[in-house]
Amino acid sequence: MGARGDSVLFRAAAVALCFALVLGGTATADSLTPAEERGGAGEEIGRAGFAYLTGVRTFAAAVLWNRIEPVFHGYYEDLPLAEQTFILPTVHTVILLDPELEFPYYVAAWMLAQRGDVAEGVELARLGVENNPRSGLLHASYAQILFLAAQDLDAAVEQSRRGLGEEMVWLDLIQQRDGYVVFRDVLRAAGHEAEADRAAAEVRRIDEEVDRLGVEVDTPEQRP
Repeated sequence: MGARGDSVLFRAAAVALCFALVLGGTATADSLTPAEERGGAGEEIGRAGFAYLTGVRTFAAAVLWNRIEPVFHGYYEDLPLAEQTFILPTVHTVILLDPELEFPYYVAAWMLAQRGDVAEGVELARLGVENNPRSGLLHASYAQILFLAAQDLDAAVEQSRRGLGEEMVWLDLIQQRDGYVVFRDVLRAAGHEAEADRAAAEVRRIDEEVDRLGVEVDTPEQRP
């Protein structure tokens, strides 16, 4: 695997261990607190402690993901996605630490699907949408995996319709454009021409906005 791969797995194991110790320590501390002290001020302290530990977990997830993301897009850039499964333990650890971090679902679901574990990829994409119901990126990813990998067009249409909702949140115009291209193609393949045309009109509108702003556009096929 090499030194870099070993380092990634070591960091994943270390964070997983810390995560287990944090949760174990919290449970132990709670069990040792007398029942009469668990109300009132005790509850306030407990809530403060939980909020603190939540912050620790999300911070650890961000640190771990920020360490592996440059490796994924840099050192192993020329390695096919299906052959980069050595990062999956790290990705799963990040998801455990922070279920609301979008990109680990996006990367790992496609990685699983491309190596032939389609059911696992679909389930991870579903979990991403469940934990992040307003993520346009994850609805688009889920729809595309259902469409291309699982060949479940009806479910892909459902996700596409949800992804086109006004409540969806997108990182930027490029991400939104790429998502709408996926929704357009799924709806077109299912024969929902009117809905596909509306999605296509949104793609054109975003393209015009991107041109006005001078932002470089890539395509969904160039992304993992």
